[in-house]
Amino acid sequence: MVLFALLLAVYKAACLATEMGANGLAFWLLLGLDGLFLSLLFMLALLRGFVRHRWLRASVWLVLVSLTGFYLADSFVLLALDEHASLFEIGRYTPEWRVVLSFFDKTAWLTILFWLVSMFVLPRTSAALVTFGLVLLVVAITSAGLSTVFASKPLRPYAVLSSHQLFEGMPPQAAATGYSPAEVAFYARLEREAVAIPASKPDVILLIIESLSSINSKKLSAGPGMLDGFDQLADEGLLFSNFFANHQASEGGLIALLGGFPPMHFPTASPYMFDEFAIQASVIDEYRQRGYFTEFLTNADLAFIGLNRFLNGLGLDRSRGRDEVDEMRTAPRVVQDAPSDAWLYREAVLSVRRLGSSPQPFLLTIATIGTHLPYTHPEGGADTPEAVWAWSMQQLVSFYKQLSASGFFDNGILLITGDHRQMRPLTTAEIERYGDSARARVPLLVIGKDYAQGQVDERFFQQSDLLRMLGKIGDKTKRLSPRPVWVERYNRKYGRIELINHLGIFDEADQGRHEYRISVPGNRIEWLDAKPGSWRRVEAGIHRQRSLHQQTRNDLKRRHDDDPGWMDR
Repeated sequence: MVLFALLLAVYKAACLATEMGANGLAFWLLLGLDGLFLSLLFMLALLRGFVRHRWLRASVWLVLVSLTGFYLADSFVLLALDEHASLFEIGRYTPEWRVVLSFFDKTAWLTILFWLVSMFVLPRTSAALVTFGLVLLVVAITSAGLSTVFASKPLRPYAVLSSHQLFEGMPPQAAATGYSPAEVAFYARLEREAVAIPASKPDVILLIIESLSSINSKKLSAGPGMLDGFDQLADEGLLFSNFFANHQASEGGLIALLGGFPPMHFPTASPYMFDEFAIQASVIDEYRQRGYFTEFLTNADLAFIGLNRFLNGLGLDRSRGRDEVDEMRTAPRVVQDAPSDAWLYREAVLSVRRLGSSPQPFLLTIATIGTHLPYTHPEGGADTPEAVWAWSMQQLVSFYKQLSASGFFDNGILLITGDHRQMRPLTTAEIERYGDSARARVPLLVIGKDYAQGQVDERFFQQSDLLRMLGKIGDKTKRLSPRPVWVERYNRKYGRIELINHLGIFDEADQGRHEYRISVPGNRIEWLDAKPGSWRRVEAGIHRQRSLHQQTRNDLKRRHDDDPGWMDR
């Protein structure tokens, strides 16, 4: 089992280094970063060799089985989705078991077979084997130490266990102090950016394309790209070259775009983002108050990880997904147990036609799923990123042409962006081009009769401000989001909520090349290194949002003290 884990570590490091386009040193550093975990396995294997008590030997064997099984799962989740396995939340994903199994390719199944075989290959203890184990142990510990010191920032998150995580996980998490009533009242008085809707009240389509990433656009990255259709449409509208996602997953991207705020955790909140932000006042609600009909349309399952509860909380006039549209419910499933994007665009065209027949302006949000991992071609083509994105871009261009032919752009705006950057390791090309902000870079294209065609806007702009500042886009003298906020993805790891209070700030002044990192325990803000310009303004904005969200949640909780399951409904 130990040798199995070592071979798996080599495979994992090789895959990551290759995808990053990194040199050989990166491979050795990635391998060394898992040295601490491997050394734990080596110690257990040596212990089993020395123990003579049968039940104690069996217990050590079971621990080895569990740890190597965890390492297998974590490695393949990391390679598939660029994030660690959240085993403590596995219950959230069991209802979508078909989606989970779609990530198991031939390599994964073969590796599971090798793991099962390794459980029952138990070599006899000998002096040579013990010596070999001790050598491996020393090499693993030394490699872990050197890699921890010399590994660059983009490599460090790939360690399954680091010394920092080990010692951080030992003490119990201290309760963070929330905002006092006086603090809530003080921050509530601070000036807040008002929602700016264009005076003409145009119809608005917000098209969110799964994993649309700036690095894949030739127009934005000046390198080989996969978004030919998107680049073609860039000639029809205003392209933002410095648009920022607020989070690395669809959950946070949808909250930022539709809620109108970065998905920052706040005191008294649970770690379930869709549930917590569903109860907050949203930018969608502002559009409804201004007379807009609001609708959300996707080909995904609305029940997936609680998306339906978030949409219900937004107060949308209508939300529809895979099971709410007859044609999509019976259509063949492709990726994420969803029909292809072609079915979604077909329904979207019909929706625009129906909504456009009414004098009431509408805000239609369309969220695709077809370019989600694992890449699966909906029409039998190659299951490669290039082939799947080429097909997706064909559907996008076709959708645009149908909108144009229908006269939508006479008084309509099409916003095309991504929910987050692709869930793949950062490449050296991205880091060289964008610095620390590479993981937040998604494109934004604005098409409408009042917006310049074929031009590039270099102002900093973030997802959470898109609908809020829609009416200001056309004025080049207006600053939009000079200091975008990045919210670290948080989940349970080793039984603890990791990174739940960690944020990053990117500054327009240095083109977002440096991430100004923040910890926000309770009602405090701690800068972990340098501070950007106007850092007091940044702090005020963070406190204003988090204290307001805390107050809203606590008020609702007090109203439902006798109904503990109120949030589930």
